[in-house]
Amino acid sequence: MQIRPKFQKKSPAPIFRNILIPFDNSNLSSRSFWHALNLNMNHKTEILILSVFQSDLLSRSFLDYNTHQTILEQKKLNQIKLRHNELKKIAAKYEIPCRSFLAISSSIAESVISYIYSTKADLVIMGTRGNGTDRKLMLGSVSLEVSQNSPVPVLLVK
Repeated sequence: MQIRPKFQKKSPAPIFRNILIPFDNSNLSSRSFWHALNLNMNHKTEILILSVFQSDLLSRSFLDYNTHQTILEQKKLNQIKLRHNELKKIAAKYEIPCRSFLAISSSIAESVISYIYSTKADLVIMGTRGNGTDRKLMLGSVSLEVSQNSPVPVLLVK
């Protein structure tokens, strides 16, 4: 007589434990967030939202920098922070852990790749284009650079 082992009703281990969403407040980055939520319905994967704010301030002296420009950049930063809080509330509604990061850098793609390593992300979900000025390109320069240099899979959303 064979004895069958009792199967435990245990959910499988998540394939992706940390999903990084580069977020620039564009429609495609919002769609990327919703894709991460949908991937997360059966597993308790953490969503990591990263907004990298590209600033010329890093390459210039504050004496050369226009006060008006500084105020505009601060308003953009505040808008992104508010949007991060909204996304975290949405994730909490579905009981999905979510953290957000804000970085100021002269290179968005390098910052995203750096955060892949520092957060130990298993997957990156990002839009093919962001809020950049050149809408003619099918694949944005940041998404192209991240997808080519990422040590983990990159899901591009269009």
